[in-house]
Amino acid sequence: MSGPRTTEVIAPSWGIRRCTTCKCRLSRYNDDSVCSGCNRSRTAGQPARLSVPAQVWAHQDVKDALLQRDFGRLCQLVRERGHLRQEDMALLTGLSQPFLSMLESGRRRLTNIDRIIVLLDGLDVPADLTGPMLLPSRVAPALPLQAVS
Repeated sequence: MSGPRTTEVIAPSWGIRRCTTCKCRLSRYNDDSVCSGCNRSRTAGQPARLSVPAQVWAHQDVKDALLQRDFGRLCQLVRERGHLRQEDMALLTGLSQPFLSMLESGRRRLTNIDRIIVLLDGLDVPADLTGPMLLPSRVAPALPLQAVS
């Protein structure tokens, strides 16, 4: 008996599809021309499409968390009810994902008014739920100038 007993199987090249961005091999279940990793990174730079659904603010537990100023619980509820990831919340609010994780777990608290406003503004919380914090500031009418003699 001479020669190797194993044979090499060569896959036909016509069945292999590659990602147009990174050239990795695409799954046979992927109908797109881009792999899932490239697709995620392509949409990660477009936070404008992300938003908190309006029906989230109708839930009483979300309103209670706002009323109690429990921002960790608020973030958790908004994330769960809005079907968002912590990364999505980070893109919306500008706060880091690790900070949001610590906030939700209770290891950190949000006490800085500027960061609270950034959080609430990023989540697009309706102004009637936040109180005067996010209402547009009213400009006081200018007093008439008096002539100085």
